[in-house]
Amino acid sequence: MSEHLLEVKDLAVSFSSYAGKIRAVRGVSFHLDAGETLAIVGESGCGKTVTVKALMKLYGNSAAFIEEGSSILFKGQEVVTMNNKELSKLRGEGIGMIFQDPMTSLNPTLTVGYQIAEGIRFHDKSVTKAEAEKRAAELLALVGIPSPEERIKQYPHQLSGGMRQRVMIAIAIACNADIIICDEPTTALDVTIQAQVLELLNELKEKTNKAFILVTHDLGIVFDFADRIQVMYAGVILERGTKYELFDDPHHPYTWALLNSVPSKQSQRKGSLYSIQGTPPDLMMDIKGCPFADRCDYCMPICKERMPQEIAITESHGVSCWLEHSMAPKVKAPAAGGEE
Repeated sequence: MSEHLLEVKDLAVSFSSYAGKIRAVRGVSFHLDAGETLAIVGESGCGKTVTVKALMKLYGNSAAFIEEGSSILFKGQEVVTMNNKELSKLRGEGIGMIFQDPMTSLNPTLTVGYQIAEGIRFHDKSVTKAEAEKRAAELLALVGIPSPEERIKQYPHQLSGGMRQRVMIAIAIACNADIIICDEPTTALDVTIQAQVLELLNELKEKTNKAFILVTHDLGIVFDFADRIQVMYAGVILERGTKYELFDDPHHPYTWALLNSVPSKQSQRKGSLYSIQGTPPDLMMDIKGCPFADRCDYCMPICKERMPQEIAITESHGVSCWLEHSMAPKVKAPAAGGEE
């Protein structure tokens, strides 16, 4: 049995297409303990959402499939080999998920109260309709929605974007799941509402001691929410560590680039924000070396020939980069804001 609440080993997820196989996730490994928050950061399209959806095999009738050799252990049980009945119990009761866009994730033809109560009654057949509706109102109050008894009768289009996101959070925690996945929980929300949603999630962390996985491309929201961070690019993890290690002592050029892309006083003085040049690699191609090589300012010939193994900086901090090799030139991380 796994000693962790969640343990993922060599996870590989691909999509079948008319042109060939798209290898979206390529051998990702990580773990998560109770009460801990893990952030997965990276550009759009790097495989973050595909990775977390795989934890519940949440692909429906899409062309996605988990490759042989992948392992996802939740409380010691293998998720990859679970049948539909076991997956139905896992989704919501074991792992809850806050999806990216609440307007498209919520059913516009059903009241928000019904959508919260539906999951409660599905996982506990002894709960009556009235009891489920009462619990739905309590959950809306818990996530900070005023007049919850009235709100449960309303439809998604009658709520603001921030309220819809709070409804999504209520659905995710309705069945007391051990892990809550937050997939870009602040996307499309203004800055004020973003802060409110993050504050709410932090309060839930403190009150419930649940484990969280935060998926985001915005490093600006990571430090105040996550305990550990892993940096993802083109389906692989390039660097991982505690939030202090990643922010104070990053080692991978891609991590440097992401940190320099966050607005700062230096970037305001310069009048422009740093951006990474080039485009990510084609995931239908066989990538032999480091996937970031073509966009890296410190690329060496070996970077395009072989993918580097992860090197331990500390017990919790690891990086996959040839710059850490003893024969590589010594390179200093650029200062924040893109200044040397």
